[in-house]
This record gives sequence, C-alpha cells and structure tokens, in this order.
Amino acid sequence: MTAPATCRIPTPGDLAARKAVAQQAQPTPQAPKPVQPYERRKLSAAESLAPGKLTKREHFRKLYRVGMTLSRMHPHARLVGHDLMWRASHATGEVSANYRPSIEQLAAATGLTFMQVDVAFAVLRSRGWLYERPIPEGPRTGQTALHLAIPAGALEDIRQLRGKSRTHGRVV
Repeated sequence: MTAPATCRIPTPGDLAARKAVAQQAQPTPQAPKPVQPYERRKLSAAESLAPGKLTKREHFRKLYRVGMTLSRMHPHARLVGHDLMWRASHATGEVSANYRPSIEQLAAATGLTFMQVDVAFAVLRSRGWLYERPIPEGPRTGQTALHLAIPAGALEDIRQLRGKSRTHGRVV
C-alpha cells in the first residue's frame, strides 16, 4: 500500500522563483503621456453667452453642476438651476414637457417665494444657462420646452480648470 499524496509546502525560495518568472512574463510599463494644459479660446460677449458645444467625452450633467457651482450668480438662481438640472435629461439638458415644473412647484421644492423663483428664471435666461424652444410637432405643438445649457464662456472656464487639475496646477 502506498501513502496518500500530500501537498508540498513551498519554501521561501520557491516563492521567490515564482515571483521572478511572473515578473519576466509581464511587459514593462510605459511612462504615461504628459497631459497638455487646455488653451482657453478668446470669445466675444455674444459668443460666451451662446450655448457651448460639448465633446463626446464630456457629460452634460456633470459639467452643468460644476459650472453652476463656479458661476458667480446669486444663490437663488443657482438653487433653481440645480433643481432644474435634476429634472432634465442627463445627456441633453432638455426638461421634458411632462416634468416641466411650474413656478409654484419650484418655489415649494426650493423654499423660495414665487417672485424669487421668477427672478432666478430671468437671471438664468439672461446669463445663458436656460432657454426655451417651441415644440415643433406632436401633441404639445405650440408649447415651449425648457433647455438647460452651459454658456460657452463658462464651458471654457470649466475646461481650463479641469486641465489644471489633471496636471496638478503645473504647466507641462
């Protein structure tokens, strides 16, 4: 009769040899490419209030939230803008006609008065963060749809800030 096979406990030398073989099999890591700082474009006043164009890699809701936080608008306008952001499409910023809040609903949600919400709407429109577009077809033809936007000037500021955070504030 033979003895049952037992597992051999590896010695520290066996473990070191395995580690050396595993390291030889792995490719050597390449140095990361240096990140180029973002070059801010020069915009006129009309261009900086126009809605900015997002790239495919940029997410609307994330940049809108950052832009609202960085904007120097009155806190009431930022509060209404944040509330509308959560009601809008995360990719396009369009507030569906089904979810379009009334001034009374926004006042109840934010704790502001009707007049404060009305003034906040005017501020958001005048600074390019909100615009209305008529609905061309469908059962709501003739009504207007709310669209949130990131003004091109604010988008340039956000991109420049993000470029600095990737390079940790240093010029590469």
